[in-house]
Amino acid sequence: MKMDRRSLFGVFAFGAFAGALALSSAAEAQQSSILADVLKRGVIRIATIGGNPPYSSLGPDGKPVGYDIDIANMLAEQLKLKAEFIIVDVPGRITALQTKRADVTFANFTANVERSKVIAFTDPYVVVGSIYMVKKDSPLQTVEQLNDAKYKIGFARGGTAEGISALTAPKAQKVRFDTVGDAYLAMQSGQIDAHLQDSLQNASYLAKDGDKYRNLPGNHSYEEISIGLPAGDFDWWRVLNIFVKNFNASGDNARLFKKWFGYELPPIQQKF
Repeated sequence: MKMDRRSLFGVFAFGAFAGALALSSAAEAQQSSILADVLKRGVIRIATIGGNPPYSSLGPDGKPVGYDIDIANMLAEQLKLKAEFIIVDVPGRITALQTKRADVTFANFTANVERSKVIAFTDPYVVVGSIYMVKKDSPLQTVEQLNDAKYKIGFARGGTAEGISALTAPKAQKVRFDTVGDAYLAMQSGQIDAHLQDSLQNASYLAKDGDKYRNLPGNHSYEEISIGLPAGDFDWWRVLNIFVKNFNASGDNARLFKKWFGYELPPIQQKF
C-alpha cells in the first residue's frame, strides 16, 4: 500500500503524540504515587491507636510503643525515612488513609471485604481469632449464657467485634469504647460482664492476669492482621507487601512478637 508524504507525516505525528502522552501519563502516575511522595518528603506518616496494648499504646513520654510500632519503625528504617505517628481511634484507621492524612496504618488492623471497598491491605503478619474474656468468679460459663439482655459485652467501637458480638450474643447489651484498653479496664471495674477481643491480645492479658480472668469456650473469627494503605496505588502496595513477606520469613516477626506478647509467635495461618 502506498502512502503520500502528508499521510506519512500524519502517522508519525500521531505516533509522536501518543508516545508523549504515554510518557506524560507515566510521569503523572509516578508523581502521584505514595512511594514517590514519601521518598521526596523523607517522612512516612503512620496511623496507629494509642490504647491497644501490646500492639500499640502511649508510653510515659506520650510516644507510641508496642508490637505494631516496632514493625512500623522497621519499615521506615528500611525505606530510609523518618517515622511520624498519627494517633487515631478505631474508625480513624480508615479515615486517615482515605483523607491521605496517613500513608499507612499499623493498628491491629483486620483485612476484610467491607474495608477493602475503600482501602487496601497487604498480606497478613499475624492471624487472630476473637474470644470472650470474663472475670474468674463470673457466673458465665458459655457464650450461650452470655446471650441475655441482663449481660453487657464491651469492645472497641468500629472494630470487627461489633459484628461478631451481634452474631454470637445478639440479646446481650453492647457497650462501645474508644479503645480495647478502655474495654479491658471496664471489665476490671465491673462495668461490663465480658470483653470481646483479639485472641493473641487475649492470651497476652491472661499471661499477666490469669489469676483474675478466664475465657469463655470458643473462638469466633478468623482475622488476618495486615498493613492498611490507600486504595489504588499498586506500587506502594508492592513495596509494603515485599516488606511483610520478608518480615515474616526473616525471623524479625517472631522476635518482635515474643518481645511484646510474651510467648512464641503462632503460625501465620492459624486454623481455628
